[in-house]
Amino acid sequence: MSTEDRQEAIALAAIPLLAEHGTHVTTGQIAKAAGIAEGTIFRVFKDKQELLDFCVLRAFRTRELVERIDAISVDQPLTSRLIEAMTMIDEMAARLGTLMHTLGATGYRPNEDHKKDDASGKDAKPPMMDEFERTTTAISALLSSGQEQLRLPADRAAGYLMGLTFMTRMQAMRTAQFDQKEPESFVAEIVDIFTNGAVAVKAKRGGKDPR
Repeated sequence: MSTEDRQEAIALAAIPLLAEHGTHVTTGQIAKAAGIAEGTIFRVFKDKQELLDFCVLRAFRTRELVERIDAISVDQPLTSRLIEAMTMIDEMAARLGTLMHTLGATGYRPNEDHKKDDASGKDAKPPMMDEFERTTTAISALLSSGQEQLRLPADRAAGYLMGLTFMTRMQAMRTAQFDQKEPESFVAEIVDIFTNGAVAVKAKRGGKDPR
């Protein structure tokens, strides 16, 4: 198995443990979950910090998610397509929220040595932003198939929908921390607001549209 394949396998085994235990998880626990000797971890990662950083980046990777979104059939109504796609995104956002909350609460801080662009000295764009943009592009493509139903370009509409979904998920998770319950998904409601608006089409006052 190549170094890259070994890193991938270790990360996939480690991420659920990190979401549960944060930085308190031991490399022995990770090795057991991955079915390898503990020393194997340190043959492909120089230390635990590098392992944690790799796992975080792997958790944010959206390649598989984008492939699933791209595979959604355009034969179904636009609303159904959006609910299917945004449910996938909301589920990933929930997993990431749990992971990052647990890591942060247990003292995780990313190694920021790579943040500076060697050529310009300016802060490089975080890899997570590239992943977010890839997902937004996939939603834009999904919307493009129904462009005639939109009042604005698909790329702008996709940005609004992504922002609404992520902000709603973050709020739901914050509330759940106090209520001690699993936050429910609001995807169908979000898509309904996105496609139909939050204001009733017909107002009772004089029969005028309040918008």
